[in-house]
Amino acid sequence: MSRVATRSAFATFRDQYAELMRSAFLIDLQYRASIAIWLLWGITEPIISLGIWWSIAAGGAVDGYTREDFARYFFGVALVNQATLSWDAWNIDRWIREGEMNFRLTRPIAPIHEAIADNIAYKAPTAVIILTAWIGAATFWPAVRIPFEPGRWALAIIAIVLAAAVRAAEYLWFPYVLSFPVEVLTGTVTTGGQYARGFGGQAIWLAIWLLLYLLVWTRGRRRYGAVGG
Repeated sequence: MSRVATRSAFATFRDQYAELMRSAFLIDLQYRASIAIWLLWGITEPIISLGIWWSIAAGGAVDGYTREDFARYFFGVALVNQATLSWDAWNIDRWIREGEMNFRLTRPIAPIHEAIADNIAYKAPTAVIILTAWIGAATFWPAVRIPFEPGRWALAIIAIVLAAAVRAAEYLWFPYVLSFPVEVLTGTVTTGGQYARGFGGQAIWLAIWLLLYLLVWTRGRRRYGAVGG
């Protein structure tokens, strides 16, 4: 009986997530032009940085980075940054100010799951577009090519997922949010110690922010009050 109940609970949770992601995707479709502009900027910013460092490295390697290394790095930055950026703080602020948190608190699923589903619905297609652009560029520009090694790509995906989870701020955990996933993707991380420090740091910061979320959410919900929505 318990197994049936567990499967039923899991199926319900899965269906709820599927519906949340479907709803988020349909909302995104209403803002196609805005998303295209944001996506363009997400690509343009690292490309501008690449142009700067490409010129600087014209006379030779910079701290061990050649022109080709910079090219692969900043293409990786475009992909990883798109996959890990988050506007949740702005959204939650709006939900509270405009009373939209009210009806979300009456749902049988916590609002954080709506935020996660929204992130997946937005990031999955846009990250695929950037990856496709990278593959297209690699067809004509050998400098941005990286070896197709399934193991490395699997580790890079894990690093990106963990980075998306710990992207709550931009200070001590910054290397684990952007730099480490990019370095895994481009092959800069090569030793077991580097992998252990990177994934270990991500796991520690994820645990810290998860505990803080549970503490703040529990206390904040008890004190929350708003009208409208």
